[in-house]
Amino acid sequence: MKIKTSHGEFNIREMKFPDRRKLHRMEIQTVATDGDVNQEKFFDILEWVREYAFKDSEKELGHLDDNVYQHYKGPSKKKT
Repeated sequence: MKIKTSHGEFNIREMKFPDRRKLHRMEIQTVATDGDVNQEKFFDILEWVREYAFKDSEKELGHLDDNVYQHYKGPSKKKT
């Protein structure tokens, strides 16, 4: 899949359903019941997304974690 960011266009891996569920579980574990965000766990999510999306993420895209994360978190294509 190709995405466009303010840094250019990049080819990333399609996210499969089991991986989307894993990402969601990681997000749930990041936010406490009072709404506070655990920053360490949040950065773990960004690292996981980068490693998931790219073959050699450090070499290619070490500075783009948040753009890819936002793309993956875009609106669900689930039919209602």
